[in-house]
Amino acid sequence: MIQSRGFWHFAREFISHPRQMGALFPSSRALAKRMAGQVPEGEGIVVELGPGLGSVTAALLARGIPAENIWAIEYSPRLALQLRQRFPGVHVIEGDASHLSQLIGPHPERIRAIVSSLPLRSLPKPTVQAIFAELRKVAEPSTVFVQFTYHFRSACSHLPLAFVPCHRSFVPLNIPPARVDAYCYHE
Repeated sequence: MIQSRGFWHFAREFISHPRQMGALFPSSRALAKRMAGQVPEGEGIVVELGPGLGSVTAALLARGIPAENIWAIEYSPRLALQLRQRFPGVHVIEGDASHLSQLIGPHPERIRAIVSSLPLRSLPKPTVQAIFAELRKVAEPSTVFVQFTYHFRSACSHLPLAFVPCHRSFVPLNIPPARVDAYCYHE
């Protein structure tokens, strides 16, 4: 259960920036667990886009991914501060996912997954295209990209062709129910 204080931070961000938040309610534990479950086993960095209050971050940690291997990219300064306080070992980077390669810079480990809670359907099309172009810059063979949507169709219809669908599921225990899509990167 999200603390009421955290929920009010989320609600304030939604009221201030509804297109950037994309949802009135934070992701449920069921949705967060399903998304974390799509991250492949093994070594490497997990990049989280749009972590918000950290529902998926908590699920990634619960799955056993070390905090130092989670790099959370959060656009909102308020939410980034809250994430740093809640998850002290996680690399929280304040910035825009459309500049992902610059934000994460050179890194010693491979990126095994990019887990996104970004509201792709409510963002301007040029922004989504920029984010997708950045995914291709940072992805490596076998990197998995995970995205959820509240729509019955994928939010990733314009994802670069190198990302091939590898898993799809539905999470009815979320408000509203959600669809989770995973894509495997192949050069």
